[in-house]
Amino acid sequence: MEATNGIKLNAFFLIDNLEKNFEQSEYIPSTLQFTNLVKTCGIDITVAEVLPDNEKIKNFDLIFIDLHSSTWAEDIPIEIKNLTNYTRVIFFNAVDNLYDEKQLLIASFAGIFYQGERIDIILRGITKLQKNERWFKRKTMNNAINELLIRGNKTNHLSADRQMSISLPSLTRRENTIIDLVSRGAKNQEIADQLHISPNTVKTHLYSIFRKTSSRNRIELISRTQDYLSSVN
Repeated sequence: MEATNGIKLNAFFLIDNLEKNFEQSEYIPSTLQFTNLVKTCGIDITVAEVLPDNEKIKNFDLIFIDLHSSTWAEDIPIEIKNLTNYTRVIFFNAVDNLYDEKQLLIASFAGIFYQGERIDIILRGITKLQKNERWFKRKTMNNAINELLIRGNKTNHLSADRQMSISLPSLTRRENTIIDLVSRGAKNQEIADQLHISPNTVKTHLYSIFRKTSSRNRIELISRTQDYLSSVN
């Protein structure tokens, strides 16, 4: 399988007790299967049991962390959380219902794969990651956006008609208008209808907004917007 969009990504795999596990392959067949599937998708991989330093981490597009023997649950180490400042971080071999997907998503993790998932599901997720998308359940994405919207309304004490407008200095007036609509939960078609522009034009504006705000999706955009409004209020 060729790399998506012709771009070859580099991935780092953090595997606990690497030497023992890979010698005793029957102990972690799911780990071996997952790394092989990632390679099959045209991604170069490096496997180690110690994280590279921050400068070297920047050389990797994806960091996969094996949770096969982890019991972190909600107590994810701070060094793991901090990785999201440098690159996209994905968990795999997770135990179902042990991790709060919504909180992982809000904390800027890029995805999570579970033990026992079908190969076609894993491949679909890897393909999404190659397209710079995230891999969480659709329900998780919707819940995270709803939580951010509610949190933003409470934090900024906005009135029902949203009279306080969003004005990020690095953006154009139209881009700020679109952020305001996104923060209210509007979809692309709804934004297009309200502003009398095409959905493709909305997408073009969103790409520009994501780039200028260093956001990778709506959730990060809403979160960064709330942080900005809190700092100026």
